[in-house]
Amino acid sequence: MQNLLWSALNAGLFIGLVYLFFRAAKLVKQHMGWPATVFFVVGLTIIAGKPTSSLPGNENLLPSIPKDAPLGNASTLKLVSLGGSNNLNLLAEYHQQNGLVRPRGLYAFVSGFWLGHTWQPVTGRLEQRGSQLRYSAVLTHSWNLLGVPVFHQTTDFTGLIPIKNSI
Repeated sequence: MQNLLWSALNAGLFIGLVYLFFRAAKLVKQHMGWPATVFFVVGLTIIAGKPTSSLPGNENLLPSIPKDAPLGNASTLKLVSLGGSNNLNLLAEYHQQNGLVRPRGLYAFVSGFWLGHTWQPVTGRLEQRGSQLRYSAVLTHSWNLLGVPVFHQTTDFTGLIPIKNSI
């Protein structure tokens, strides 16, 4: 519920700023004419449209696996609900042979649409527990107000993923 309220606050502030932007443009047009209005609108668009920070690609969360390690022969996807229509998607990749499972990768990303939230995977752990894999994925949740980080929260998601037989 807090996430939904924070998203609504971001949407409300954005709508308010857009309203003020158009009112200011109208005022500039009224006092200085069209050329000054075009200059004002283009200038504010350039300032407001500058990119924040680009998110890195989806990297393996298992620190002990080298980047050039061979791919596994099986994988499993686990969806963890974060509330609303948003999910944490965990992909466990592993090499399976004679009942022994060697983890090769754990990948995490958040799907859904929230204004004012950014999820960044930090690290993870994956180990065999009988016929299942026990996972632990640490993600940093940033609460942003109009794109500016206000608060950071680190959350550890743990659970079990069933092991599928390799092909």
